[in-house]
Amino acid sequence: MKLMINFIIGTISSICTGLISSYIYDKIKNHLSICHRKSGLEFKFKLRFKLTKK
Repeated sequence: MKLMINFIIGTISSICTGLISSYIYDKIKNHLSICHRKSGLEFKFKLRFKLTKK
């Protein structure tokens, strides 16, 4: 009986640890992607022209 209780507690704690670590990883990943959200097709160009007439 004691072995069965230990097995059930170990299984539940393993599942909870996996879910919690996955949740934390997703939160960190989403936070970082929100900070640096740029599309792969988005470009920034800075062009500077200096025209002089003589």
